[in-house]
Amino acid sequence: MRLMVFSDIHGNLPALERVLSHAADRNVHRYICLGDIVGYGPFPNECVERIRHLKNCRCVVGNHDVAALWETSPYGMNASAKKAILWTMDRLTPESRDFLSGLPDRLDLFDMTFVHADPYSPRGWGYVLDRKHALRSFAASRFRNIFIGHSHRPLVITRNGLFRVALHTVSGTTEFPVSDSRRRIINCGSIGQPRDKDPRACYLIYDSRRQRLEYHRVAYDTEQSAQAIYSAGLPERLGKRLLKGI
Repeated sequence: MRLMVFSDIHGNLPALERVLSHAADRNVHRYICLGDIVGYGPFPNECVERIRHLKNCRCVVGNHDVAALWETSPYGMNASAKKAILWTMDRLTPESRDFLSGLPDRLDLFDMTFVHADPYSPRGWGYVLDRKHALRSFAASRFRNIFIGHSHRPLVITRNGLFRVALHTVSGTTEFPVSDSRRRIINCGSIGQPRDKDPRACYLIYDSRRQRLEYHRVAYDTEQSAQAIYSAGLPERLGKRLLKGI
């Protein structure tokens, strides 16, 4: 099985379309979206519709998705994120709301679990970027491979013992072996707003036969997406971030 895992689209339709076109040429059998379809970007309904109609795709809910439904308050967000969520709330169609509200917090498949933020708080705001949060995530799940998004940074965290973990930053298009029995937390990066100083959209393919992660970086027209943010009246900062990958 070749499983495409992707996350954090954030209303960036040009990036999403480019990534799905890229993945279509790589013999993908199933798709898993790890949430945050909306927020930040100017195409929330279009992105929801694209995911909703993507064949063989399952999706979990993200923290921006639930904020746009007012299931959590956006007033704890930073100023730009809050403004974008309030803007999104005013524009979501009933169909988009229904789709987002029906998404689960978690999906389990064989020896894998899929959540947006982390296993102990799937809709939370914390980031799994260090030893403390990694150990907490391993303790909260029995699965060998834990797939997450949320931080917008591709990362593989390997458990090497009861209290030992190794953090592997992933750069560019590359492959990462996962053939041994050790447990891992696997962050697929972000399609719509990367934050690892690489503005290209990021996703991964898990090849279960080869037991490898294939990370892909896909260039798209960041200027076009930034200009759409400016034209929509969303915070200028959100467009500038796309150009630098921060």
